[in-house]
Amino acid sequence: MEIAIFTGELSGDLIGAELALSIHSLDSSVNLWGLGSAAMQNAGVDILADSAQWGAISITEALRKVPGMLLNVSPKVKKALKDRMPDLVILIDFGAFNVRVARYSKQLGLKVCYYFPPGSWRREGVANRELATLADLLVVPFPWSAERFQNLGACAVNVGHPVLERVKPRYTREQFADMLGLSLHQPIIGLLPGSREHEVKHLMPVMVKSAYQITRTLPDAQFVVGAAPTLSLELLRSRISSLAAEQSIPSVLRQELKQIQKKAEQLTPKLQPVLVTEAGMKMPLNKSSKEKEKEAQKRPQFPPIAIAKDLTYDVMAHSDALIICSGTATLEAACFATPMVILYRGSKVMEMEYRLLRLDKKIKFIGMPNILADRLIVPELIQQQADPDTIAEHIITMLTNLSERDRIKQDLQMVRESLGEPGASMRTAKLALSLVKGERLQL
Repeated sequence: MEIAIFTGELSGDLIGAELALSIHSLDSSVNLWGLGSAAMQNAGVDILADSAQWGAISITEALRKVPGMLLNVSPKVKKALKDRMPDLVILIDFGAFNVRVARYSKQLGLKVCYYFPPGSWRREGVANRELATLADLLVVPFPWSAERFQNLGACAVNVGHPVLERVKPRYTREQFADMLGLSLHQPIIGLLPGSREHEVKHLMPVMVKSAYQITRTLPDAQFVVGAAPTLSLELLRSRISSLAAEQSIPSVLRQELKQIQKKAEQLTPKLQPVLVTEAGMKMPLNKSSKEKEKEAQKRPQFPPIAIAKDLTYDVMAHSDALIICSGTATLEAACFATPMVILYRGSKVMEMEYRLLRLDKKIKFIGMPNILADRLIVPELIQQQADPDTIAEHIITMLTNLSERDRIKQDLQMVRESLGEPGASMRTAKLALSLVKGERLQL
């Protein structure tokens, strides 16, 4: 039996990997191949092309990527489908490319399962009528999307959200803090700039400036950057270091920060985390308290910032608050009920696109927790609203106003409960194998 799985960007790769593992746990003889990245490859999928850099957060960004994909990847996919004629094609989100794959697959007479159809998270609107005819089976994460597709006559099943299967920290809060030289008794604020380089380019500066603003009110605040597997540590280091030249940071720190950068690069930290600022470094144990105190007084008044590579869920779980890029990460963070401020900020072209399309009038919310709750439970700051002062104000409130903090955590827990029960990947795997074998689907 042969099954092709096609997805794009990081979140789809993770979903595809969990599905692949579930399929192989049910039938180890199934041959899996398709489009994905490291997670799917590690799960036993033969990858035709790496999709790690295909993600886009706007129409402008998508238009830059799609032509290359259509020219370079699409012919390879079509040839593979025609030559191999898999028993089933499973498509995961990524509508700009995968809807085309669905059309071609149906032309070949192949069975198609669309897992996570584009826009299936939306509470309002009409389901994609074409997908209802292209897919033999639509597997969706929410009951309302299943109902919309069923109203169009499609075979649609709600299996719950697979995010619940992967959002688990590797370490305890104590271990996490010890690895990064952070104190358990001082607030830890996570900075999650996204998994794409253009997100980091536009969000990392405002996040670091926000950190500096926060420490003016909360001088003991500590910060850790959650670096996605797709991001370069060198890129993040250089972004943070270059902020020393910004006017928002006192000029007297600029030379000191250059020295800090050199020290950070010489570190050999435990596991993968990389410390960026001197304030985040652990002091040697053999120094006396007085020596430690003297050295602490010499440190520049720049907030402790560490980089934790590929430990995103630990950052989400063990932070007291998050400054986070809009997207799937906000839903993952909601699973830990960690208070957050959601940012959507990009280039001037993206801002112009946002204004011209009047997305502020068409889209009620951009953050997944707010979309699923159908109300504003955590702040969303879009484009120019996402400035350091406003971000800092929200974070400080989340850390100091206990009633507001409790309200946010309770609301996020309700969002977590709306995702259903763990096991979405296994339920989808069973449906997929039943579809291949022509068995009656357990809807």
